[in-house]
Amino acid sequence: MNAAPPILEQNAFIALLDAAAYTWRRKSGERGEDGPQMLWVDDELTAKLICSRTEDIPRTEVGFLERLCHDARAARDKAVESLSWNGAKFQIDYQIRTFDGRNIWVEERARRISGDGKTAVEIIGVITNIQNRKIREEQAGYHAAFDSLTGLWNQTRMAEGLNHMLATAQRYDRQAAYVVMNLTNIQDVNISHGYEAGDRLIIAIAERLKSCVRSPDICARVSGTGFGIGLSDCDPAQMQKVAERIVKTLANTPYASPHGDLYAEFALGGCALSQKATSAADAMEQVHTAVAHSRVRQGAFVAYARDLPDLKPRQNKAELTCDDIISALNDRRITLAYQPIVHADSRETHHFECLLRLRRDDGEMVSAGDFIMAAERLGCVHLLDRRALEIARETLLAYPDIHIALNVSAATVKSSETAGAYLEALKTLGKATERVIVEMTETVALDDPAMASRFSVEVRALGCRFSIDDFGAGHTTFRNLMAIEADEIKIDGSFIRDLSLTPHKQVFVRMMVDLAQTFSVKTVAEMVGSREDADLLTRLGVDYLQGFMFGLPGPAPQVGLKSTPKDIKRA
Repeated sequence: MNAAPPILEQNAFIALLDAAAYTWRRKSGERGEDGPQMLWVDDELTAKLICSRTEDIPRTEVGFLERLCHDARAARDKAVESLSWNGAKFQIDYQIRTFDGRNIWVEERARRISGDGKTAVEIIGVITNIQNRKIREEQAGYHAAFDSLTGLWNQTRMAEGLNHMLATAQRYDRQAAYVVMNLTNIQDVNISHGYEAGDRLIIAIAERLKSCVRSPDICARVSGTGFGIGLSDCDPAQMQKVAERIVKTLANTPYASPHGDLYAEFALGGCALSQKATSAADAMEQVHTAVAHSRVRQGAFVAYARDLPDLKPRQNKAELTCDDIISALNDRRITLAYQPIVHADSRETHHFECLLRLRRDDGEMVSAGDFIMAAERLGCVHLLDRRALEIARETLLAYPDIHIALNVSAATVKSSETAGAYLEALKTLGKATERVIVEMTETVALDDPAMASRFSVEVRALGCRFSIDDFGAGHTTFRNLMAIEADEIKIDGSFIRDLSLTPHKQVFVRMMVDLAQTFSVKTVAEMVGSREDADLLTRLGVDYLQGFMFGLPGPAPQVGLKSTPKDIKRA
């Protein structure tokens, strides 16, 4: 192994990187057949970088340059020639061919130590593997312009394309148009067959759309259910004909799926770029209005006109509409957060409660309570329950040892149709149902104990456990509890908060725990906020504890961690 120059000895941390340091050296005034020598600081690190045996690493510049790809050799020669004074530096990225046949990206940084006039005699440098960084940069660039599901342009890239198309039309006195086809029956597909089937349909539509569009026309997926097409050299009359022809191609032939043939239904709107819209933003807003009118007209094509009224009422930003929730579902802006529930005695995680989260299209997060209440009011909360179950299925597959708790809403359970669909979706979990707890709020059970009992029996027959959430808030009797056959009760947080400071709460909790133990029902205390409350609950015999002191809801289950309780600071 060659001795390292002092400056490189000071940078020993390069051993922690996928990097190789070298000294490049040639005799002054001489140009040997093999050129300058490559003296590597650490042969093993160099061999690791280029995936070779240590005896095969290149010892001369000629041997090293033979491994450079494409135009990298010329670029590197130019970089070396630029070192025309002592202390001059260069940094360059290029691809190098490893001994196992791969091309990897590397970054080379070098500095001239000595030379003969403008000719470098000795250089020191480091070559670092940056393949992963290049992959991340390429992925970031791809996602900035393309829809990850379909491979089409996304809305941002379409806006750029429309601006270019508009500028061209205005410069050469041509006409252009923008058309959007909004898939209107995706909700039915998602409800009947699940979101995976909906994704399959969207992908298939995108593939068929690509075959309909020819350059210089452009197409994109501009929303969860919307496909946009920019049409060059297209007047308003042609716009309608072309749009209707494309929709006919997309809608008249069914799409094969594991669930049978699926059909696509569209609302269709467009605007003339050179006549109505002055920017891509204008065009997108105008087409949005046209598509809204197309929905009202059962999918008939609507061309934007300035006298078209805006069908979407002005809303307070805090208010959510059914369309907001459906769009969030289709755009995958509905996610789950996982909060640990721990054993009261050991404080080790027993299972995770799955909590719904919604992100608006502007990136703002909406609290679960707000959008779930809105969904219940708007009659679409069963879609959230179904989506939560689908995400949970992926989580159970990814984490084969965890148990989870899922909340089910009153609207889902009370309707025989949505309850049946939910149970069918549960069946698809197979043996994983044994790792699922289904939670129903006490108020739902109180409204119709017979219905709650039937649902409990069916859920438990599939292998799941059944839990009553917010127990005590509605003062459910244990007689009802026995009728519903719950495996677990979750004591309402109003009885847990400040438990150690409130004697009458202690009496009530002790009573609930004693009766639950009599019926072999497990107990969970939610909203545990202090070490004193946690210790008291453990002494009272509560089985499991939940609260921020044991773990905040996170985007993925934190597996294998033991919770160390931390007191929650009180306001």
